[in-house]
Amino acid sequence: MARGVDVISRKKDMANFERMIPLIMHFAAGVYGDEGKDLSLPYDEQFRRARIKGWSDDKDDPGGETMIDVTLTTYKSWCRQNGRREPSPSDLRNISYGDWRDVLKRMFWDRCRGDEIESQGLANLIVDWIWGSGAARIKDVQWIAGVKTDGIVGKDTLRALNGGIPEELFSKIYIARVCHYRKSKVAWKYMKGWLRRLEAIRPDGTFLIYGRRIVPFS
Repeated sequence: MARGVDVISRKKDMANFERMIPLIMHFAAGVYGDEGKDLSLPYDEQFRRARIKGWSDDKDDPGGETMIDVTLTTYKSWCRQNGRREPSPSDLRNISYGDWRDVLKRMFWDRCRGDEIESQGLANLIVDWIWGSGAARIKDVQWIAGVKTDGIVGKDTLRALNGGIPEELFSKIYIARVCHYRKSKVAWKYMKGWLRRLEAIRPDGTFLIYGRRIVPFS
């Protein structure tokens, strides 16, 4: 079974969506444990622990009812795509790990064609932005990468993301995220948390949480 934290493989490979999971589990539900050890647990066990504090229904959050970063609106869309009945807030509260994982993979990671991005850090930064701020942010990424801003990640977008210097693109997108957050009407309430999450995402694909380097494993 895949574990959450391990050494980084020296073999060059493409980005993998499972390596994002510890970031979400921590910032959406506080999973961490003693010296970050809970983020080394199998992902389904991390999810079980995330259930404890993962529910949110903040009146100031446009996302509304949310379970471990999955909003009810997003879950309804996913259910329609999969031929299921419309879910209730209770259904969302009880979402399975398999369904939650599929929402992340199919509706966000695959939309960004994350499996075809070479840099894990860059993929994490981009997909996490779309995950938290909506698909419109794809156009922002395209503008930064210097390609047509059509909101569809195609060959030109992938070529720009993989053909440039990852660290430079990472820095530009990072700054764009900060600027985007500053323009939000609810920045007064969420800015500190947004920046903590953003600052945790590192260019090498790891996460820096409470000063400890978290190395995801897929």
